[in-house]
Amino acid sequence: MKRLLLFIPILTLLLLPIGCVDIDRIIERRADDMLQEYTATYTIKVGGTVGLNFTGEYEVWFFHFDPDTQSLSYSKDSYSVEGQVPKQYTFEGMVTVVMFQKRTDCAGLLDIRIWRDEVWMAQRETTDPWGAVCAIVGLIE
Repeated sequence: MKRLLLFIPILTLLLLPIGCVDIDRIIERRADDMLQEYTATYTIKVGGTVGLNFTGEYEVWFFHFDPDTQSLSYSKDSYSVEGQVPKQYTFEGMVTVVMFQKRTDCAGLLDIRIWRDEVWMAQRETTDPWGAVCAIVGLIE
């Protein structure tokens, strides 16, 4: 009987924290940690005919866990750019959508290369007058 009386308080002390665990918060942290692993450094290298004028836009997407709905949501930022070859843009994100276009009717080369954490992921090029290129690079390749 004495052993049973000693066992009950010990069992209570062991089980008490289990009832205080916030399962929703644990799920939220795990989801955020998992999503954070997919964040990468992207580099867009604009090459081709040196001095070629171009215009472009790239979007940077991020995914977030919404604890209220227990689902994923996303946000994105868009950047409009223009310049002359060569040029480079570097940023962090989870997915990028890229669209660049030549600003001339000449036959020069517009070459876009996308790197994700120093790994070459995509290349698009055009020699068409006013030619455009686009690519999506992200979580699943």
